[in-house]
Parts: sequence; C-alpha cells; structure tokens
Amino acid sequence: MAQVPSDAVRPNAHVRLIFGLIVAASFLDIIDFSIVQVALPTIQNQFLVSLADAQWIIGAYGITLAGFLMLSGRAGDIYGQKKIFIGGIVIFTIASFAAGLAPTFLTLIVFRSVQGIGAAMSTVTAFAIFIALFREGKERNRYTGIFIAVVSAGFAVGSVAGGILTTLFGWRAVMFVNIPIGVVAIALSQKFLPNSGGWLRDQRLDLPGAVTVTGGLMLLVYGLTNVANVGFGAMETYLPLGLSAVVLVTFIAIEWRSKSPLLPLCSSGEDQS
Repeated sequence: MAQVPSDAVRPNAHVRLIFGLIVAASFLDIIDFSIVQVALPTIQNQFLVSLADAQWIIGAYGITLAGFLMLSGRAGDIYGQKKIFIGGIVIFTIASFAAGLAPTFLTLIVFRSVQGIGAAMSTVTAFAIFIALFREGKERNRYTGIFIAVVSAGFAVGSVAGGILTTLFGWRAVMFVNIPIGVVAIALSQKFLPNSGGWLRDQRLDLPGAVTVTGGLMLLVYGLTNVANVGFGAMETYLPLGLSAVVLVTFIAIEWRSKSPLLPLCSSGEDQS
C-alpha cells in the first residue's frame, strides 16, 4: 500500500486547490458505483441481458478496483504519487469514453474493468498525497473530516445524477459525464500537484500477482453468478469455478516466489533465512 516518505514536504502554495483535486478524484471514483446502478435497467433492456449479468457492470468495476489497489500503491511508492495519480485519471477518463460508446455488452464490461484499474490508481495515491499535504494534528483531522463527508456523499449524489442523466439523455450519459471532469482534473493536477519521485529503490511491481488475483476473483464471481441461473451441475458453473481455483492457486505460488509480493506469505525472519 502507498506510504509517505519521511522527508515529504508539505507544499506551501495551492494547498486547498490540491485538496480539491484529491477530493474530486476520489468523489468521481465513488460516484461511479451509484450513478451506474440507476442506469442498470436501461442497459439491461438495450443489450437484452439478465439482471444477474447486468450486475457485472458494477461488479467488474469493483473487482478490478480492489484487485489493483495494492499494486497501485506500490507503483506510487516507486514512481511517484503524482505520476500514478494522473495516470489513473487518464485511464479512467479514456475508459469512460470507450464505455459510453460500447456497441456490445461484453465491450462495456471490459471498459468498466479498465475504469476500475484507473480508479484504483487514483484512489490509493490520492490518499498518500493527502497525508503528505497536511501536518499531523488538528489541521489534518479537520480536512480528513471534510474529505470523508464529501466522498461519502458521492453515493447519494450518484443516485440522483444517474437518474437525471439516464432519463434525459440515456444511459451512455452516465459514462460521458466523467470525461469533462477528468480532463479538467488532469490539467490542474499536472500544473499544481507537487513533483515528487518515488522513495522506494530497487523494487519491482508484482503485476502477475495483481492480474492473477483479480482474474481469479472475477472467475469466482462469474461462476457463482451462473449458479443462480443454471445451477451447480452446468458447465457454465463448474468450469469458471475450476479455473478460478487454478488461477488463485497460481496467485499464491507467485506471491510465495516473488521478491516484492502484493501479499507477503513469509515473515521477515523466514525471508532472511
């Protein structure tokens, strides 16, 4: 997970603007859950998919977001929080545009997954930038309260905005609305966020670990979803469940052998031995 170097320097200028950018990025990541939830019935009717399949529009986003959080935190520590933060917003914005143009349901799910990766990158690095931005004590506590309150409101705002956009412009509008917000956030972040390099040296990213744990979880959820539709005995159920077990075992093997694992399986003493 992202950490803050001991020599982190609090920027003297544009503190509130930087805080606003952090809040906006986190708010956008949270709001994307509820804003799409409202549009699900419309999407389901257009692509003629079951309700269980339509839930993948939310599930794919959530699984990739969770699966790439630790990797994104490590990337921020190695390459710098600003680079990963802006990169995450770029990926999220491009994926939102592509999802809004998606011609098929599968294409929509793919780009929702990419959105989740971008959200993971911006969310975890936003927190690291926030910690470095304010001194520990009353100041940080006050802004932490503001941060939590605004982000928490994202679920309610997303539900209202999703209903309005879907009713007036169709479900694709809930994807396109992210684009102008993302473009502005990218431009302001590039200009005002402090430049800071990574503080970890000689470290590698455990990309195989992130891919296998995310893929394994997606296969597991897909198999469990099919249980509700066709039962345990169908190939559509036991095949993804079996593949999920294989992929997750592969993840454990990767973590066991990795020099920079996402999930350390050995204690520090065992590593040294």
